[in-house]
Amino acid sequence: MKIRGKSICSVAILTLAILALPLAGRAQQANTQDDGTFVLGSILFSILHLPVKLATCVGTQATAAVAYTATYGVRGNYDGGTNGRDIGEVARRSCTGPWLVTPSQVKSDYGE
Repeated sequence: MKIRGKSICSVAILTLAILALPLAGRAQQANTQDDGTFVLGSILFSILHLPVKLATCVGTQATAAVAYTATYGVRGNYDGGTNGRDIGEVARRSCTGPWLVTPSQVKSDYGE
């Protein structure tokens, strides 16, 4: 049963990445035509990047919650505050940024 759940989750992530990626790429660059190779590369890189980003985000949020609870009330590195501000910034930064790799990003990194 566990293997079936993992398979369903993997298929759902793969389907989401394939369906959402062309829309995200076209929304950012409507004026230029992307080569099919870069679109394919962005789909493949997104399939690899999305689970890693998700694991990093969830893991950092869980670790930040434990660290915040363990250091509640401890004086922080800035004037008049606690460690909660620093811990919150680390947790926030782990989930921000692009979750999908766009064709334009692949083209700028691996293109001409």
